[in-house]
Amino acid sequence: MNSKDLEFLREDLIGELEAINQYQDHIDEIDNEEIKKVLSHIRDDEKEHVAELIKVIRKLDEVQEEKFQKEEL
Repeated sequence: MNSKDLEFLREDLIGELEAINQYQDHIDEIDNEEIKKVLSHIRDDEKEHVAELIKVIRKLDEVQEEKFQKEEL
């Protein structure tokens, strides 16, 4: 594992979290229920991506994994 790999994964994680926030902001502002449903589905897909990225980061970064274990996450 190389530190650049972890850097890329963390940048991707940040992007996914920003996307979740953006979709949620739009969901909160839009009145059309059909659009809200579509955006909610996309937002939830982004949440799956976050979980996948965290899982990989935990495997590759022993210190990060120790922190998760310490906090029982």
